[in-house]
Amino acid sequence: MKKTLICASAVTALSTAFCAPALAQDADEDSARRLGTVNVTAQRVEENLQDVPVAVTALSSEQLEDKQVLNIRDLTAQVPNINIATNTGTASAARIFLRGVGEDESRGAVDQAVGIYVDGVYIGRSVGSLFDVVDLESLEVLRGPQGTLYGRNTVGGAIKLTSVQPQFENSGKMSATFGNFNRQEFKATANLALADQTAFRLTAFSRTRGGFHELNPNGPLASTARDDVGALDTLALRASLRHDFNEDWSVLIAVDHTDDNSDPIPDSAAPGNDADNDIFTIEPLPGTTCPAGGLLPLGCFSAYEQELQSTGIMARVEGKLGGLDFTSITAYRELEDELSTRIGFPYLQETDQNQFSQEFTIGQTGQGALDWIAGLYLFQEELSLDTVFIFPFSIDSTTDSIAVFGQGTYAINDQFSITAGVRGTVDDKDFDGVGPFGFARTDDAEFENVSYTLGADYRFNDDILGYAKYSTGFKSGGWSPDAFSGTAVFLPVEEETLDSFEVGIKSDWNDTVRLNVAAFFNQYEGLQIGATVPGLGFTRFNVDETEIAGIEVEGVWQVTENFQINGNLGLLDAEYTSLNGDQARGLTNNGAGCPAGVDPSVDSQIIPCALGLDLKNAPEYKATIGALYTQPVYQGELILSADASFEDDSWSLVANSPAHAFIEIDTLINARLKYADDRGWSVAVFGRNLTDEEYYRAASASSFTTYASPPLEYGVEVGVEF
Repeated sequence: MKKTLICASAVTALSTAFCAPALAQDADEDSARRLGTVNVTAQRVEENLQDVPVAVTALSSEQLEDKQVLNIRDLTAQVPNINIATNTGTASAARIFLRGVGEDESRGAVDQAVGIYVDGVYIGRSVGSLFDVVDLESLEVLRGPQGTLYGRNTVGGAIKLTSVQPQFENSGKMSATFGNFNRQEFKATANLALADQTAFRLTAFSRTRGGFHELNPNGPLASTARDDVGALDTLALRASLRHDFNEDWSVLIAVDHTDDNSDPIPDSAAPGNDADNDIFTIEPLPGTTCPAGGLLPLGCFSAYEQELQSTGIMARVEGKLGGLDFTSITAYRELEDELSTRIGFPYLQETDQNQFSQEFTIGQTGQGALDWIAGLYLFQEELSLDTVFIFPFSIDSTTDSIAVFGQGTYAINDQFSITAGVRGTVDDKDFDGVGPFGFARTDDAEFENVSYTLGADYRFNDDILGYAKYSTGFKSGGWSPDAFSGTAVFLPVEEETLDSFEVGIKSDWNDTVRLNVAAFFNQYEGLQIGATVPGLGFTRFNVDETEIAGIEVEGVWQVTENFQINGNLGLLDAEYTSLNGDQARGLTNNGAGCPAGVDPSVDSQIIPCALGLDLKNAPEYKATIGALYTQPVYQGELILSADASFEDDSWSLVANSPAHAFIEIDTLINARLKYADDRGWSVAVFGRNLTDEEYYRAASASSFTTYASPPLEYGVEVGVEF
């Protein structure tokens, strides 16, 4: 299957290239909504999307608005082979899977598989990483390992958010949104030119919304019944100051702060397993009476609460050193989070984290046949985690990471270029964990890795670029955040490594069609998994070998000047290819995911069962088709956008069981209609999940527990720019 996918894509790409006529590219740069030049910084320099030999999805601020991307989670419909949800039982932790690989563990010193970068700053924790899309210039999703230029913990890819910088003219904008479930959202941005070469920008954002869920416990807890469970309450501020010393040197200083008191997503029974068959009703299973206290079962717990505060400061200095481009990014961030929720059992967690990072880069672009960049990266993190999950746990960990990297592209001629890059990383980690019954571990580890990339690209004509590359990457090791037994006390986990092969083609046709295709084949060693292992309990471990192959297609058809059709398609074929008996028992939850008659204690029976499991959160196909229509009306423009997304069934749990962990999602439809007046004001109406589908992307193994996704949402937005 994998070889078929790769070969089919390669043949399609090459035949397309050789059969295509020489097509001129006449970009409409005046409208980000129409087919035109899209600039990205995937390779650390600004380039045309169609000239970059990287699989990247780029969304401008206008496209983010049209496609209703309110935060990172909404990228699920806009990027091929990505699966994003709020992490199980949380309000602000992102669970991101890209090309079949991700991480849904938000506790302890567990690193992510998809890196998130805000204005060039790496975000170390998944908690607090569901960033709202406010005052962004662009958002890029780089698919596949980015180990050379972006470093550790990007085996799946990287998500880059770039804020609007202060401009040297006075301006401002405000908007207000009102919708069902008492949704109220306010945004305001002020840009001030303080001097000819100094500017200041301030953005404020507030969002409140009632919850979708109704809580109906019984017995002695009946008095705790309430509605609006799962409510949102977020306030965020960002201030930035820019000063240009001269034509060559500038500095940007930015400060951001977020207060998020939103409820975590509550747990409810999968449809068909509760009394009213309503996923938005939190009630005990039939025949269950709530106890007065203790480990409250499903439908009886009511303390869904979160208090999160996140603060960051960043300084970016750019300039020229002779004929070389120099950049320094210095950043410090703090995170405090208190969470009360239920994940099979009541769950309490307090997180305190701070991180410091420093990056220096130097390079040269456009001065000859060789474009290159080199850099030094430092990262330090301190993490403290106190948890009560059946039993109390306490974890303190530190990470010190240093990396040096370089990448260069050499143009052999006007058509053919080769690229090579390398990055050396050393992670030093310390861990101190205390669990119940006196279980404890104090440990340290060093992880060393050299990641590299080799590639070539060929421009068949002005409108068609083909490329092929080989890349490696790694995800740092660490320790399991669990100690449920004396044989599994915060067990160490080895690093995860990846070898990736990719071919792709980027093409424009007749100034009206853009078609980009990529095919990949990834081989993982030591894929990190969290699951229940017989004799150990829930813990983390490595799987020997895993293979994932896929095809990704992104297309835009500008049918007329006013009408556009766009879409994306992702295909995946993922499987475990080599593992031992203990790993197989962990993956299958000691045979729970196997056919009847399989003896989990017999390696020759349990290993074939585990090899046949689907990787979680990796649907075999996933697609979105959208439309955009613009029409001049009176003194402004009418903008109508809509999209429909659909995906194959998939599993949300490693063991492919129990049955309610099987994710089935019907077609989801969103639409938005906006009138933007030339005099600066606008009004829009919108709807999300227009057919009011009931679905969920996350589940817990116990008691038919699921975590519902939003139902139908609709509202109106008014705005003004000046």
